[in-house]
Amino acid sequence: FPVYIVHFTQRSVSDTAQNLISLNPCTKEEKKVLSEELRGVAFTSPFGKEIKKYLSAGIGLHHAGLLPKYRVLVEKFAQKGLLKFICGTDTLGVGVNVPIRTVLFTQLCKYGGIKTSILSARDFHQVSGRAGRKGFDDRGFVVALAPEHVIDNKRLESKAANDPKKKRKLVKRKPPERGYVHWDEQTFERLQTAVAEPLESRFQVSHGMLLNVLSRKGDGCRAMRRLIDDCHNTDFSKRGLRKKGFQLFRALVDRKIIEIAPAGSSDQKLSVNVDLQDDFSLNQTLALYCLDTVALLDAEDPEYALKLLSLVESILENPDAILRKQLDTLKTDKMAEMKAEGIEYDQRIERLDAMEYPKPESEFIYETFNTFARLHPWIGKENIKPKSIAREMFERYSNFADYIKMYGLPRMEGLLLRHLTNVYRVLENTIPPANKTEEVKEIVAYIEALLRRVDSSLIDEWELMRNPEYEVDVGDGDELPERTRPVDITQSKESFTRLVRNEVFGFVSLLANRQYQEIAEDYVLDDLFETGSEVKWKDLELEKLMDVFYEA
Repeated sequence: FPVYIVHFTQRSVSDTAQNLISLNPCTKEEKKVLSEELRGVAFTSPFGKEIKKYLSAGIGLHHAGLLPKYRVLVEKFAQKGLLKFICGTDTLGVGVNVPIRTVLFTQLCKYGGIKTSILSARDFHQVSGRAGRKGFDDRGFVVALAPEHVIDNKRLESKAANDPKKKRKLVKRKPPERGYVHWDEQTFERLQTAVAEPLESRFQVSHGMLLNVLSRKGDGCRAMRRLIDDCHNTDFSKRGLRKKGFQLFRALVDRKIIEIAPAGSSDQKLSVNVDLQDDFSLNQTLALYCLDTVALLDAEDPEYALKLLSLVESILENPDAILRKQLDTLKTDKMAEMKAEGIEYDQRIERLDAMEYPKPESEFIYETFNTFARLHPWIGKENIKPKSIAREMFERYSNFADYIKMYGLPRMEGLLLRHLTNVYRVLENTIPPANKTEEVKEIVAYIEALLRRVDSSLIDEWELMRNPEYEVDVGDGDELPERTRPVDITQSKESFTRLVRNEVFGFVSLLANRQYQEIAEDYVLDDLFETGSEVKWKDLELEKLMDVFYEA
C-alpha cells in the first residue's frame, strides 16, 4: 500500500471502489484519523456523499468526472498517507501529485474512441512509472490482472482437476464480444521492455495565442514567427502554420481587434483595441465567429439573452456524455407518449432514431456559420456545435444538484462544471460590454453564483492568473495552498442585487420542491426556530414549519 488501481472507464472506477469497501482495509485507528480529517469538509454535490463514504474507508477516487475540489482532497489525503487504495483512470500519469507504491492495471487493453486495442508502450510506461514514492520507497511495484474469463476458467479447471466427470462437463467462459482484445502474461512482459512510441508535435496557432503573443512588449510579430520556427512540427506543417497565422492575424486586424500603429511610431507596433474589455480573449477556436454573429442579433428581441447564450455554447466542445443523457431522456418521454397514442412499434423506433438532443437556434447558427466559413478558409475542419446545457439550466433556473439528478449525472459532475466554466469565461472575456444587456448580465451572475456554490476552485485559479492582487497562502509543506478572495461583492450595486435575487430564487426553488435536507446543509436556519432551543434535525423542523404554511 498505497495501491493505485488503473481503470479505463469512470463507471468501473466507482464499481471497484464500492467492492473494495467490503475488504475493510483500514484499522480502527486509521479510520479515526480519517474521520478527523473529514470533519468540516463540505460534500454538497449529489456524488459528494459517495466520495465521503469511500474516503472514510481509506479509498480515494480520481478521474476527470469528479469536481476539482474532490480530486484535490484525494490528492491531499494521498500526500498524507491516509489512503490504502486510489481508484482512478489512466489519466493519472499526467503530473498528478498522488504518491503511490503499487500500480495495479485492471486490464491491458482500452477503447481509444474508434476501436479497442492493447495499451501503447507510452501509455503503459506513463502510468506504471508512477509506482514508487520519492523519498520513501527504493522500488515500486506494477501488477496486471489477467482477463476475468481466464481467471474464472482457471478456477473451474482447478475445481474439476481430480474429477473426470466434471472435466468432461466443464464449460469454459468465453471472452467478452465487445470492448476486449486478448492480453496475457507475454503481453505484460512485452510492454515492460517495449520502446515508447515517438512523440508527435500537435502545435497549432489560434486567435487566443496570437492575441497573447502580439500584445507583448517589443516586436510581437517576430516573436510569433520564432515560436512557429522553434516548434517541433515538420517543415511542411510549419508552412501551413505560417499561412494560417497570417489569415488569423488579418481577420483580427479587419475587425479592429488588433490595431497597427502608424509608421514611425515609437510605441508598440501593435495593440489590442482599447474599446475592448481589459481581459478580452479569444481562447476558443471559433470565438471570432461568435464575436461577428453577436452583432447580428437584435438586442431588443425578448429572446436576445437566450439566443446569445446558445451562440456561446455552440462554439464550445460537446460534453458528449451529458448530451447522450439529454437525448436518452427525450427518447424515453417520447416513447411513452407515442405508446399512449397507439403508434406501431416500428414507427416509434423510426421516429426515435431521427431525434436529436436540444439544439435551440440551430437554423440561425448553421446559416451564419456557413457564411462565416466561406469567408475564412483558416477554419478548416472546425465546426459549430449547437447545444443547450447552460441555457436549459437557466431557463429552468436549476441548481447544480437538480440538474445532476434530473439526468442521472453523478459521475460526470466535473464534466458539467467544466462546461459551465467555459460558458462563463466566454461570456465574461469574449462578449464585448456593449452586447451585454441586463438580461445577459443576469445570466452571467446566475452562472457565476452556480459555480461558486459548487466549486469555486476553477474560477479562483483563473482569478489567480489574471489578478496580480490575488493573495495566496502557501501554508506549511504538508498543506495545499489555501486561497482567499479579497473582493467586496457589494461594490457594484447592480451585480450585488442580481446575486441576492439569484440566491433568494434558489432558496425558494428548494423550498417549493420540499428539498429540506439540501436547505439544512446549505443555509444557516437558526433564526427560523425559537430562541434558545437546540434543534437537532433542522430539516424536519423546517418541514413542520412549512406544513403550517401549506395548511394556511
